[in-house]
Amino acid sequence: MAADTSADRGGILAVDSFGTLGKVWLGFLGLLILGGAVAWFQQIQLGLAATGMRNVFSWGLYIMLFVLFVGLSAGGLIISSAPKFFHSDKYESLARFGVLLSLGCIAVAGLMILPDLGRPGRIYQFITSPDVRSPMVWDFTIVLLYGLFNVGYLWLLTRRDLAARGSSLALGVKDTIAGRKRDRKLAFWSAAFALPLAVMLHSVTGWIFATQMGRGDWFSPLVAPTFIAKALVSGLGLLLVAAIAADRLTNFEFDAELRTRLGKFLGVFLAIHVVYLLAAERLPHAWASNFEFWAITSGFLIGDTSYFWLWTVVGGAIPIALLAIPSLRKQAWAVLVAGGLAVFGVVFEGVRLIFVGYESVNISLAPGVSVGDYGGLGSTVWAVTGVYTPTLIEIVVAAGLMAFGALIVTLGLRIVPVQSQSVREPTMTDGGTEK
Repeated sequence: MAADTSADRGGILAVDSFGTLGKVWLGFLGLLILGGAVAWFQQIQLGLAATGMRNVFSWGLYIMLFVLFVGLSAGGLIISSAPKFFHSDKYESLARFGVLLSLGCIAVAGLMILPDLGRPGRIYQFITSPDVRSPMVWDFTIVLLYGLFNVGYLWLLTRRDLAARGSSLALGVKDTIAGRKRDRKLAFWSAAFALPLAVMLHSVTGWIFATQMGRGDWFSPLVAPTFIAKALVSGLGLLLVAAIAADRLTNFEFDAELRTRLGKFLGVFLAIHVVYLLAAERLPHAWASNFEFWAITSGFLIGDTSYFWLWTVVGGAIPIALLAIPSLRKQAWAVLVAGGLAVFGVVFEGVRLIFVGYESVNISLAPGVSVGDYGGLGSTVWAVTGVYTPTLIEIVVAAGLMAFGALIVTLGLRIVPVQSQSVREPTMTDGGTEK
């Protein structure tokens, strides 16, 4: 998969430009995307009954992954934009790569909404007849704007190098000294816009949960800040894993000192998220146990399920221990494992958030919730508790959408100059019709 800077002189990517490993990877992604499309078509034919969701569980794997990939995208953009905003050149080599990764993740997140809709053909109603009282309308809007911003931001960061290559993707922009100076200023203002946009993106997602008054385990002012914290953890974790992999498999170079420094940041983010915010959330609920909040939230907060321990121990304590030891933090394998475990932990935090959060309906007087045929609970009509397991259709559809995001990043590494070439002299002077 090693990249050749001359492979895209005209902005057109050829499959022949990939090596054997790259072609195998593209074929694998293609099979996953095809399988996902077939499974989604089958789901549309059968309806949402083909999924594991019922009235007790109206959100499942799709929404869990939507939340995950929104966080991955927001965290990646924050990590990539903050150095631009504070004029730090130490992280310049990761800025473009981080924006590309953010673009792939937000594409997955946006597309993950479609199979969760019973009638995806009606998604146009978000635009034609939006209900501005619904947080979902605001979330849909900001996801769409955020994705478009990522495309424009990535083009801004790379257009001079695209012009130096003679790529048509430069859209007529010339490679000049004055142009590069101007782009550095534009990148600063773009970063100033990107940072609050990324925070807003995941905060709105968090508020969708936080405003659910009927569920004591979600109704908390800490949900949105917690979502931002886990976005930083998962976004930086994925960025480290992807950058180390790209360093090994492509011409992308990931500086060892930068890797170590970012590993230290990941350890700090993990400590804040897993230790401090968890304690801050548990204490008020424990104090309110006399009001029966504890009966609702005990499994969600103290770990009656394995999901809790997969998040806090496997995805929290172990990577923190790896990154806290200076000698280990300098090793690429340790940072790779810590980053992977951090993302793994956030995945199961999402499983805990939605799957466990939906297990009990917060209704004490009503006879229950109609779920139709509901096996294994002693009733076929009424149920106030349930267990959700994703069906094979859901898993295959989700895998196909994630493969599409991976394809965006893979092709981006070939088409887009993610490694800055600003050290080279431009091929033209800063005069004439330069844009």
